[in-house]
Amino acid sequence: MIAIGEELRQRGFDVVISISQPYASIAERSGLQTEVIISEAQFHEMVGDPAVWKTVRGVRRVLRAMADHFVVPHHDVIRKHYRAGETVLVSHPLDFASRVVREADENAKLAAVHLQPVLLRTPDDPPRLTPWPIEPTGPPWLIRAGYYLADHLGLDPVIRPPVNRLRAQYDLPPIRRVLDQWWLSPDRVIGMYPQWFAPATDLFQPRLVHAGFPLADHDDAPFDPPKDRPIVFTMGTAHYHSRQFFQRAAKACQSLDHPGILLSSHSENFPAQLPAQVRTCPYVSLQKLLPHCAAIVHHGGIGTTSQALAAGVPQIIRPMAFDQFDNARRVENLRCGHWLRRDAKLGNMLSHVLANATMTDTCSLIASKLKEPAGAKIAADQIVALL
Repeated sequence: MIAIGEELRQRGFDVVISISQPYASIAERSGLQTEVIISEAQFHEMVGDPAVWKTVRGVRRVLRAMADHFVVPHHDVIRKHYRAGETVLVSHPLDFASRVVREADENAKLAAVHLQPVLLRTPDDPPRLTPWPIEPTGPPWLIRAGYYLADHLGLDPVIRPPVNRLRAQYDLPPIRRVLDQWWLSPDRVIGMYPQWFAPATDLFQPRLVHAGFPLADHDDAPFDPPKDRPIVFTMGTAHYHSRQFFQRAAKACQSLDHPGILLSSHSENFPAQLPAQVRTCPYVSLQKLLPHCAAIVHHGGIGTTSQALAAGVPQIIRPMAFDQFDNARRVENLRCGHWLRRDAKLGNMLSHVLANATMTDTCSLIASKLKEPAGAKIAADQIVALL
């Protein structure tokens, strides 16, 4: 979202972004006006909760937190800055307030930005939502039934009440199944990923615009690239519970006699003792680091996944929750990596990936498609067209 805002700012538009405190400085360096609606303490309380990283409970925890605590503050930001006929609302998937304002004000325009394909309900090509081998993939009527049950039993109870309270302020009738069709903008739906990563299905072909990955790098710190082609291991910048995984990663590097880098923003994740082949790093730009690496093992977040694809680096994905299972499936389908279903297989899988010349060639081919990233530019074009 920051990359899109930066592109719009460069075109001369005023850009205001509701944001979490830990990311506010990045947005401000990009010239955006920030409105902090999630404090540092609230952010770390949420991502530090182990339940957030569970397959089913995690989604409910995040949706409940966003609906209960941030719908109203974000709505206040909208009302503060909104100018009828001059403003386009650009919504993140967890932004329900913008959709309410779009329905209440006939002059409002809304571009719904989807950072990952898992969020779009496509019964004719359903995303992967769990690690469970019994997860159905069709027929479409069965997938629709699954979404219906998920809405009524799990999702609506946590997000519908706050959304309907906001709707009542505009004398709008209450709704059900918030995440089914209602939350999608009637004006523009933008997928921040390429067509080849997640093709539009028959249900979304008319309304989905593929912009491409937003691969902008906001880190201008000096960088000394590694010379030893290490394997990179990360569970994401917001993950607090990676110590056991990093211990396995270190053992795998030791058994393969291959250098490794453990990445985490939280030093408590790093094991106290590490073999000589393994070093740690609190943060580094993946866009700068990955072209100098042999492979990356990560959680499957869309940001890390897209940076690895752009760098042409083989991936091993160890998903935990949210969109990560679907991203792992798509990387496997592209033949650019593997889904790690059991940590005990990490060493063997790494050995296979490092020796797989075919996978390396495929990764290079995919990377060639991302040499000129235009995701933020295309998204900005679509947003400006709504004015």
